[in-house]
Amino acid sequence: MFLLLGLQVANILLNGVKYESELTGSSEQSEQPLSLRRLCSTIYNMPKALRNLCVNHFLGWLSFEGMLLFYTDFMGEVVFQGDPKAPHTSEAYQKYNSGVTMGCWGMCIYAFSAAFYSEPEGQRRPGKEASSPEKLPSSGDFRGGKKQERRVQALLEKLEECLSVRTLYFIAYLSFGLGTGLATLSRNLYVVLSLCTTYGILFSTLCTLPYSLLCDYYQSKKFAGSGADGTRRGMGVDISLLSCQYFLAQILVSLVLGPLTSAVGSANGVMYFSSLVSFLGCLYSSLCVTYEIPPGDAADEERQPLLLNV
Repeated sequence: MFLLLGLQVANILLNGVKYESELTGSSEQSEQPLSLRRLCSTIYNMPKALRNLCVNHFLGWLSFEGMLLFYTDFMGEVVFQGDPKAPHTSEAYQKYNSGVTMGCWGMCIYAFSAAFYSEPEGQRRPGKEASSPEKLPSSGDFRGGKKQERRVQALLEKLEECLSVRTLYFIAYLSFGLGTGLATLSRNLYVVLSLCTTYGILFSTLCTLPYSLLCDYYQSKKFAGSGADGTRRGMGVDISLLSCQYFLAQILVSLVLGPLTSAVGSANGVMYFSSLVSFLGCLYSSLCVTYEIPPGDAADEERQPLLLNV
């Protein structure tokens, strides 16, 4: 699963490198060497579109990591009504162990759903030459533009041909929010396990769509040249800013969800927290995230809230 997602992300980033090279041209002078001051300036003066995308990415990982770290405890304490603090020979402790074991099977279902959502399909017909990095299709080509043949095509990419990125983002956050919320409300084991499929949808989305959007941003010369001192932005820095939201979410989860679990007395609070944050991300991705930056000098349209264009 991680290999498939890695191949997708690598292909997306190769497309981004293509975009960046097309925007700058081969004859452009090399950039100034990166310094700590310039790095901090780049982070502080990031474009509004990238800032909103990072916030949305952070909300996604925050909801997902909360569920992931406490899911087995949720199964043992809430679904199986076990007690991890009970004596090891007691029935309550055995129920907790059985719940943790079943929670591991739930994580397997989540992993299989993520792999299915990212499953390569549509092998290239024999006799066709492999595409060179210079001929890789853009992420916009997957959404109804010119359809070029590829070596592999994931289910998520097939959905991009008929649905917009905004819709896919909305579906991923909404399904995860409903999945965690309904799993908390329902104590039926089969219902809880079946809802694990929604977790894989969000995971695959977080690993692919934000980077695809970032590549789309770099098709705009205004975005690529939005440095504070008039220099071009580095795509590597922007990818790092996007990726570090995963670690920021982990830090906040470790600081907040432990005391929350102690206050509530079970892992129920964590699942409710993940569901609420996912619904918040659902709204944020629909209203605040920029999905298309106008070309040329139409910079004012880029800074308008997406709520105006819904």
